[in-house]
Formats: sequence, C-alpha cells, structure tokens
Amino acid sequence: MNNPEVFRPKSNLVFAFSLYLLCLGLTATSFAEGNLHNALTAIFWSALVCTATTLLFIRPQVTFFDEGLIVTNPLQRFTIGWGDIESIEARYTMYLVVKSGNSSRRIYAWAAPAPGRYHARTIHPNEIKGMRIANPENMRPGESPRTHSGVATHLARLRFDAFQKGIFRNADFIEHFDRTSVLIMASLFIGCMILWLL
Repeated sequence: MNNPEVFRPKSNLVFAFSLYLLCLGLTATSFAEGNLHNALTAIFWSALVCTATTLLFIRPQVTFFDEGLIVTNPLQRFTIGWGDIESIEARYTMYLVVKSGNSSRRIYAWAAPAPGRYHARTIHPNEIKGMRIANPENMRPGESPRTHSGVATHLARLRFDAFQKGIFRNADFIEHFDRTSVLIMASLFIGCMILWLL
C-alpha cells in the first residue's frame, strides 16, 4: 500500500464525540443515584450506544492508495484494485461499479454520503473547473466539490486515471465481514434486555 490517503468526514468525529459525552453523563448520573441496578443498566446501554456510534460514525472511511482503495463500512471492508473498477459514481453515496465475474457489483462508501437533490442548484461553474466532469450542466449533486461524496469521488477518479495511464500497479480484491462487531453488539443488546427485564 503506497501513498495512503484516508478520507473520513470531520463532522462524523464531532457527532460521535458528542454522543460519547452524552453517554458518559448519563452513566455518571446513574452512578450518582447510588442504585446498583440502574448503574449496571446505564453502563450496558451506554456501551451499546457507544459501540453503535463507533461503527456508524468513526469506522467508515475510504483509504486511497496507489494500487487501489479500501472502502471501510460499518461491518464490511473491501480492498479493491484499480483494475477491478469499471466506474466511480456518486448518487446517494460514492459508489464503485466493480467487476464480479461476468456481471458488475456496486460497492457503496458510507463515509462519502451525497447531499439532497436541491444542492445541485447552488453549484457555481467556477467550483467544478478542473474536475473533468463529463457533462457539468447535468452534474449530480453528489459530484459537487462541497460534498463528502464529491471530494471522495474526485480523489478516486484522480488515482483511477493515473492507474489507466499505467503509473500504478493493481491490488487484489478482498472482502472482509466483521463478525466481532456483530457479536459485541448482539451481546450488549442481550445484556441490556436482561437488565431491563430484571
């Protein structure tokens, strides 16, 4: 993996940090009451919310490197070589159309969401100079340089173009499902339900 560049929106970090503080405050309040059952319940619920927050806001990222990119979603991680990619698009999120045998498959990046449909009305032509968008008049809102999906799509297209010119090698396609996170979430949820029923 040469020249890695990690893309993750900063707003996700701020939102996650505020949820962590909220959970910490709720747990501290439960401890201050002095009831052991309430404190244990608050710990389990806070742990569940913090784990879900980590999976939804901290973990998603897109890592670009010379041989390909890694799309990390809450429960899956895809390592995709530039040679396996047919196109890079942005509709609801940035997504990659990847060769999968005789057909194609779409891989969506949670870290690069697109804006609402009215965002396209606010784009000024000076914002998209040098971005090599095929038809700027019919540009999708997700390709705007002021959006997460637009930035990630542009970075991916720059590296993809360099690969097509023969500058970079190709990485192998690897798909990984995170069973550990699912088990942690399930056990915390079961613990919360047991404490709730007591």
